[in-house]
Amino acid sequence: MCQSKIIVLEDGKAEVVMTDVTLLEVKDGKIIVKNLLGKELILEGYEIDYIDFISHRVYLRLST
Repeated sequence: MCQSKIIVLEDGKAEVVMTDVTLLEVKDGKIIVKNLLGKELILEGYEIDYIDFISHRVYLRLST
């Protein structure tokens, strides 16, 4: 299985906000993610910091 985790980096901490992510879309300044079961999470005010393709993790940080 190759689903990813969405991790928010904030105040020196890393918090997993969604697991089993199968879709990530950047649209109108928002990051929209959906998991394997179809649950959707919309993150406003964040941007992609980096993606680790080996460990299937997407790291987000507050937009500046």
